[in-house]
Order: sequence, then C-alpha cells, then structure tokens
Amino acid sequence: MGNILPIAFGGYTIGVATQAACTDVPPTHRLYALNGNFLGPALTDRPVFVNTKVYRSTKTFTTKLVEVLQKQDDDKERVCLVALADFHVVEPESFMIYSAPPTKQYSPVTESWTPTERKKTMVEEKILTQADVDRHDKLFSMMSDLIEMRFPPQSIHGQTLQGFAKGYKTTQEHLPLTERSSADWLRVREKVSTHAENVTSLGFLLDASISFQPLVLQSMPLTESGACSTLEFSLRFLTPEININDFHMREWKTYAGDAARTFSEARLWDGKGKMVASMSQTCILRPPKKQAVKKSKI
Repeated sequence: MGNILPIAFGGYTIGVATQAACTDVPPTHRLYALNGNFLGPALTDRPVFVNTKVYRSTKTFTTKLVEVLQKQDDDKERVCLVALADFHVVEPESFMIYSAPPTKQYSPVTESWTPTERKKTMVEEKILTQADVDRHDKLFSMMSDLIEMRFPPQSIHGQTLQGFAKGYKTTQEHLPLTERSSADWLRVREKVSTHAENVTSLGFLLDASISFQPLVLQSMPLTESGACSTLEFSLRFLTPEININDFHMREWKTYAGDAARTFSEARLWDGKGKMVASMSQTCILRPPKKQAVKKSKI
C-alpha cells in the first residue's frame, strides 16, 4: 500500500509486533504504549518471525522487547522492527478523566463521503481523471478491503483524495501548514473481539498515512517525494477498552520538518468524542531526485 515495490506496508509489521507482544500477558493487563523503530523494510515474498523478551512482570506492569525479523537471501537474519511494549493493569478507578477534542469541527460519519463516492464526484467535476483514480487504486485499494472509511467534507484527505488532486485549493489554504489537519472515519471490516485483536488492528490503522501527511496537507501525493517512510513511532492507547468494530474518527497533523525528517501525529476518537489512541512518528521525507538534463549533440 502506497508502494508498488515488494516491501510490506509498515502497519503490517507494527501489527505483527503488537500481536506478539500481547501473547502470554496477564488478562488483567492492557497495552498502553508501543515505542519502536523500523530498521529495514519487510519483504513480501517471505514470512516474518518474532522474538520477545520480558523485561518486567509485576502485578501492575508488564514490559516486553519485541523484534520482528526476516531471513535474507544469504540466509542471514535481519531485524525489520524493534519495539518496547508496555502493559498496565486496569486500575479500579481514575483520579481524572479528560481528553482534547479534534482541532476542527468535522461532519458525522453519516454526512461523510465513501471513497467510491468521492472518486466518482472528483471525476465528474474534472478534479481528477479516471486515470488518476486508477493510479490511486493501484497504490491504496488494499486498504478498502480491510477498512471501511468515510471522508468528512472538511478533510483535506477527502477533498484531494490523499493529495492526488495536486494543487487543489482546499478549504484550509489560508492556514499555515502546522495548523492544517485532515481526518476520516474508520472501522474494521472483519469483526474483532479480544483486546489483542483491537490493539493489533489499531497498530495497523494508525500507522497509515502519517509519513506523507506533510504532502497531503499541501495537496501533493505521496509520489511527489523521493523517499517517504517511517523511522520511529510511539503508539499510545489512552483507555483500557477500545472497540474498533465501531466507527472512530482519526485526525492527522504535522508539526515540524527539517533535515529530511518530519514529525507528525494521528489521533483517534470514539463516537462519543473521547480520545482513545494516538500515534506520533518521525519520518524520512526526501525531495525527488533531480532529472538530468540531456544535452543535444550537434
């Protein structure tokens, strides 16, 4: 997804790490943080395998180290991802309960566009050609097989189809880049039930699109960059129980960019407006390679 090379979308690797971390954890504990680094891409033509090590196991906390590895063509092992996972017992009560709202007012899921509806409208209004939509589908169609999504009309993601309407004047043109935001509503298509299944799904979901948000928020597609991928991530669950079978709102923002790196975040709210999860990332974002100018020969 987002890359036609034979390398896996990073969210899959995060999902594998999350699922492995949840194995053999006391049923009284819930995952609240997964902090990790991508050390190399996972290849799609071979399986991954996982090593875990328990660093802490008490009545209140469990901490694990997780490594996701693959064997290379020379039969040597390479670590694709390493992460620390932290679990916390479900406390009997909270001293304070609060959360920040989304940065903007977005339409409810019932008034938001499906990706299919938005693509049809964009072609009809000549914002995109059918060839543009087909190109987008080639990169991202797998996501719609796994996730049911809706684009609020206020979302830059929806207005530009993830930046594919290059140069499109959005409703946030007047705002500086760091004050712009994009959002969608989402839920999994295949029903999940356990805590491990919910947090694994969210590890996958929240990774999506963060690395190229600085492009989308400026009406540019992922393909405009020379390189764009996640370096490190911090995934946080802010409440013990999350049900991703229900629609949740995800909002993206970017905060800083320099030295060919960016810092951006995705936050997640349930249908009642409670923030339930967050993922921040440092990502590589390189400019496209300059095309060599061919000199004509006399």
